[in-house]
Amino acid sequence: METEISATSTPNDEFVNLIQRSRGGDHQALSKVVELLEPDIQLLSRTMRMERSDAAQTLRMQLIELILDK
Repeated sequence: METEISATSTPNDEFVNLIQRSRGGDHQALSKVVELLEPDIQLLSRTMRMERSDAAQTLRMQLIELILDK
């Protein structure tokens, strides 16, 4: 199921909405946030001093922890 952005909302509004839904326990919204940030995760993982896949996974985990306030 894809999240549709309404004509009246901005991309920032939709992103904030996804974060709020994620914090409320919506696993699909959390997956969408990670999916949206995946290009940035891939870029950042190239600069870390560890295997790229491990770096990307570490960044994903940190992102999820940040979103869920853990």
